[in-house]
Amino acid sequence: MGLSNRLKNRVDIYGKMDFINSFGEIDFRYSKIKSLWAEVSPQSGKELSGKGNTIYSEISHKFTVRSNAIPNLTNDMYFMFKNQRYDIRYFNPNYKYSDSIDIFCVLVVE
Repeated sequence: MGLSNRLKNRVDIYGKMDFINSFGEIDFRYSKIKSLWAEVSPQSGKELSGKGNTIYSEISHKFTVRSNAIPNLTNDMYFMFKNQRYDIRYFNPNYKYSDSIDIFCVLVVE
């Protein structure tokens, strides 16, 4: 199956953008860079104990996109998919399909 058949999810990528704040200083804020097509697949999940006898889960996902879709990909970017935020942990080339990159993310629950 070709890559174009697998990229069925429309996602938004956000990254740091510079701006001048009210004090005239250069600061940054997260802004939408662009929308792109991706394959989103859950990878793993685990339950962890938190402070105050709380339990939370950490769910990781893999986003597969075309290699040239995000030219300056960095770890401080994040995806928005179905109104949920996915922080990028790491990424590497897809060794089976050279025209794509695998981006491993964790679902952020606020």
